[in-house]
Amino acid sequence: MQQVLFHVPIIGLPLYGYGFMLLCAYVGCTLLAIRLGRRAGLPSEPFWDLAMWLFLTGVLGARLTYIVQYGNRFQGWGQYFAVWDGGLVFYGSILGAIVGYFIVYTRQFKKYGVPHWKMLDIIAPCLALGLCLGRIGCLLNGCCYGNVMCGHGLGMSFPMSGPPQEELVALGYQTTAGYLTNPATNQVRAVEPHSAAAAAGLEPGDTIEKVKADGKTVRAPFARDDWPRGEQAVELEVRTPNGAAKTIGPFTPRSLPLHPAQVYESISMALLLFFLVSYYPYNKHDGALMVLFMYGYGIHRFLNEMLRIDNEVVAFNMTLSQNVSLAVLIGAVILTPIVWRRRPVLAASDMPAAQPQAAAMPDPASTISN
Repeated sequence: MQQVLFHVPIIGLPLYGYGFMLLCAYVGCTLLAIRLGRRAGLPSEPFWDLAMWLFLTGVLGARLTYIVQYGNRFQGWGQYFAVWDGGLVFYGSILGAIVGYFIVYTRQFKKYGVPHWKMLDIIAPCLALGLCLGRIGCLLNGCCYGNVMCGHGLGMSFPMSGPPQEELVALGYQTTAGYLTNPATNQVRAVEPHSAAAAAGLEPGDTIEKVKADGKTVRAPFARDDWPRGEQAVELEVRTPNGAAKTIGPFTPRSLPLHPAQVYESISMALLLFFLVSYYPYNKHDGALMVLFMYGYGIHRFLNEMLRIDNEVVAFNMTLSQNVSLAVLIGAVILTPIVWRRRPVLAASDMPAAQPQAAAMPDPASTISN
């Protein structure tokens, strides 16, 4: 997890990992769409407009869905707009992007006579690429995490400044920073035996006088809401039972090893992207790539949700994304015979260049008045 990649020199503006990966997804998907569209004989200019509208309406739909699903977690109006902290639901972005798609299609692509099915085949690989890069952003931000890893698997631990730590504390799996204090006196009651705090020398009976992050004092005892975004290390100024002062740390408390659900999805979508792009030149049925994407992502998302603990059950003992995944799979099953029964078309690489459809010229004779 790396919420802040670096600070821009001179002005000190932080570059957030989540926002940076969204930017990479935007540019990457646009370039891929242009490349695939060129195979169908389409110019590149309309795709920049399409990318902008899909991005804006997609983010709006994704954020509204998250607010509806997790509105009880927000503590102020300002948090509704803090998309840089994470909180975008992919299936919500699809609903928003549909609106943006029809706006651009009617204004830009319709004049080229390109059917919706062919446009969906161009969009499908871009969705896979966007998910692949977007989940890397989730990993950097610390959101969309999995459940506790059992045994000796390749689990991933997150620092306490990330959302996983808060969830695990709420579930009673571990303490916030590796120790427990008496709220009235700030005296340490217990220290987790194998925690970073124990390794740094914190002992039961010590009284915490200051909690520091990046050399700056934050409220003591530790409160996550006061913690500087992107900061992972903790430094404690304590007083021992015999009255001696000492400094503990800096040390980095970490969560229990979790399933890296974000990495699972990035790998899965990279494989799906490779398959769709490889199949694109040989596609004989417009719409087939979107149907294949629906199968691939629907199955993956349903299974990947089983490993996550950050989503709540909403209906049929399943999360919102699992319910929508089943709907997507049902939609793919319905569309399969519709798409494959359509008359085969030329391969994408054999398509002639599309030209704007010229308006019908009036008959000169009809313009002569009687």
